[in-house]
Amino acid sequence: MPYTGRLENRPLLDVVQIVAYSQQSGILSVKGITTKGLLIFEGGNIVCAYSPAALPLLVKAAKEADERHRLTFRRIQILAALRELFDLAEGDYRFVKKNDPVTELEGLDIKSFYASGALDTGDLLLVLEKAMDEEMEVHPAQKPTAVDLKHADQRKYERYGPVIIKGRLHMRDRTYDGFLTNLSEGGTFFHADALPSSSSLAELEFDLPWELGPCRVSCSVAWHRAEGPDAKRGAGLSFREFEGESRERISSYIVRFQELAADVDFQA
Repeated sequence: MPYTGRLENRPLLDVVQIVAYSQQSGILSVKGITTKGLLIFEGGNIVCAYSPAALPLLVKAAKEADERHRLTFRRIQILAALRELFDLAEGDYRFVKKNDPVTELEGLDIKSFYASGALDTGDLLLVLEKAMDEEMEVHPAQKPTAVDLKHADQRKYERYGPVIIKGRLHMRDRTYDGFLTNLSEGGTFFHADALPSSSSLAELEFDLPWELGPCRVSCSVAWHRAEGPDAKRGAGLSFREFEGESRERISSYIVRFQELAADVDFQA
């Protein structure tokens, strides 16, 4: 049975995050009053997309022989489609699971898109949030680095993402504005253009979606990554103390995230 619903009840951003978190492969179709489109997923990442605004770039990507240029067009056309579709406040969404690659879209052969790999959904959402109308430096999707794997092994709490939550990190002599791109009860990954040094103590404040409220947490900078693609640069924060109801709000957010994923009946 396909996963279906109304955008009035669940925004498209939530739907995309749940498909990505659940690492699903298939087609997410969206239809509103003003526009329509779709996203093709492989393992929770996005292969390509369609919307009227993004169609010319989709044509360029499908006909481009050079793999690097094709990847550039794919990335930009996905961002263009997401931007158009995220403007829909009303309409229907429908996700149909497909285990086999989708070979054709809008009469175009897209088999070559799979050869260079699907693009990281979390990175795309972050770029869209940060630089909707700016020129973007385009990077291929990145495999987990040795640093990523090392810190994943050391985590006591499972991180949930992709999420895009605006946050502010207060140090003794400086404040950093950025985004939380995953979240657990024990910490988060904080993306910012400038980064604090490791082992620093800080205060992190952010507002959780779904009207769960503001959170303020004291934390330490466990590690940071200053090199690599823009969306991969950031700092791993380890939570120390929670102000007020912050711990309960974070826990409620994670439970809801889990329940949303568990409630989805992803059937082929």
